[in-house]
Amino acid sequence: MDGHNDLPWTLYQAYEHRLEKVDLREPQEAVHCPALRHRYLHTDFPRVRKGGLTAQFWSVYVPTQIRGDAAVQKTLEQIDVVHRLCEKYSGEMGFAWSAADVRRIVAEGKLASMCGVEGGHQINGSLATLRMYHRLGVRYMTLTHNGGPGWADAALDDDSKYVEHAKAGGLSPFGCEVVREMNRVGMAVDIAHVHEDTMRKAIEVSEAPVIFSHSNTRAVCNHPRNVPDDVLLSLKNGKDGVVMININAPFIAGDFFVKDGKVGATVKEVADHVDHAKKVTGSVAHIGLGADYDGIKSPSRGMEDVSTYPILTAELLKRGYTDDEIIAINGGNVIRVMEKIEAVAARLQKTRLASEATPADFGEVAL
Repeated sequence: MDGHNDLPWTLYQAYEHRLEKVDLREPQEAVHCPALRHRYLHTDFPRVRKGGLTAQFWSVYVPTQIRGDAAVQKTLEQIDVVHRLCEKYSGEMGFAWSAADVRRIVAEGKLASMCGVEGGHQINGSLATLRMYHRLGVRYMTLTHNGGPGWADAALDDDSKYVEHAKAGGLSPFGCEVVREMNRVGMAVDIAHVHEDTMRKAIEVSEAPVIFSHSNTRAVCNHPRNVPDDVLLSLKNGKDGVVMININAPFIAGDFFVKDGKVGATVKEVADHVDHAKKVTGSVAHIGLGADYDGIKSPSRGMEDVSTYPILTAELLKRGYTDDEIIAINGGNVIRVMEKIEAVAARLQKTRLASEATPADFGEVAL
């Protein structure tokens, strides 16, 4: 089970979401696509089967350069293409609305598919929009992408430069209200991409487990997108949670991800991040996978596309991980967290009405 794949946006860049122009039942690794920065798709069904991938959160990403009403429209188009993929490839994939749906679709031999919004700017300051995304099948929202919505601080700005100071204190009062409403509807709070102050504040405010849909450990690679040890530990000591390890070479090996003109980070360095998360938290219970395929141009060597998950499994087995630990990392932990999020939502909906808050109620302006 993978926490993050950017195929929907890649299909927009390459084919303007015209699905008749591509057949994912056919291998795509040799189909040159000039519109794509990484030139080739990382995802197709032959490689999905080879990689043993059975459940996927599809990122319904919209860049922070697109804001306001336009961001909402583009998000709806991204959600729409995930539903249309499930319709076109109904023999290969099925849309999942819950953890139980994931289990059922996987048992049918199909790819269970869900949506994840990748930036708080995509709700345009509207909790009603957030709720409607959930009704359309969005099961997590990343609070920020690179550059935030104003009510949450990002690790990087719009130009992917490090943000030193958290202007909103991690989460503003409206940002805290967003997290609480996500808890109430049953949408996972994703704190990949966010400032470390936002990580800590979101974990404090959230009544449900949080996720990192595609992040790594900062002690192994000192990148602002990665997770500090105290935050990792809070996934164990707080309200549960899971960090889904990314295979993007800059987040795996930092400034040294290129050696002698080629990607230097390998599957071994990916496994080092798994090792460190296990060491800090004391078990594998808070680790998953969120590769970021079709959203990156420099995957770690040995993990170039969705066919390569077994290579990481083999490396972890070589390091002494048990079958049960592998099962937990490869999806069991994420299913557990999803079920807990659903349980929290069921409880909150008995006592709490939908929030009618707006940024203006707190003297804020949504960006």
